[in-house]
Amino acid sequence: METLSNVVSEVPARFMPGRPDHARGRSTLDEASARRSLTICEIALGPEHPDVAAAAATLATVLEEERRYDEAEALYRRALAIFERTLGPDHYETAVTLGNLATVRQASGDLDDAAGMYERTLVIKERRLGADHPELAVTLNNLAMLYRAQGRRRAAAEAYRRALGILERVLGPQHPSVAACRASYARLAAAGPAARARA
Repeated sequence: METLSNVVSEVPARFMPGRPDHARGRSTLDEASARRSLTICEIALGPEHPDVAAAAATLATVLEEERRYDEAEALYRRALAIFERTLGPDHYETAVTLGNLATVRQASGDLDDAAGMYERTLVIKERRLGADHPELAVTLNNLAMLYRAQGRRRAAAEAYRRALGILERVLGPQHPSVAACRASYARLAAAGPAARARA
């Protein structure tokens, strides 16, 4: 799946709150280390601590990279439930985990479920980070790709336009990530009416 993950490496650190997620680079931990970290957190902090959720999400990322989507989904759902209970449904960590879960649902073929999750992620991140934060561009790009796969060309085009506008304002119009976003939009426009358009 196309993403704008490379965007975040070009953005100053002050723009990047919270723990790493898919938008800011994947974990380099191996599965054994990730499982050990989760077990230690559970023993030391109890099953409902936010750090347990973070460890579960890290293990989920490792499993997702191995395309073990069912296992990854279960861990993301566990992490999401903990974050929602302990930090709240509109917390930044909740949004990050929800976006990662959306990626797994998309990879598993449930595009409608994934779209709803990305849309909720976008709302939370915009509320928490502001309308011009580069993480919104990442989520918007993911959402645009999903809309395109659903045949929702108008919705995909609007998401691309929003992502492009954010990147141009934050990184400048000549940045490579901006060019990549423009290229995605151009491919969508060139696809013509072959994919059935719906809102």
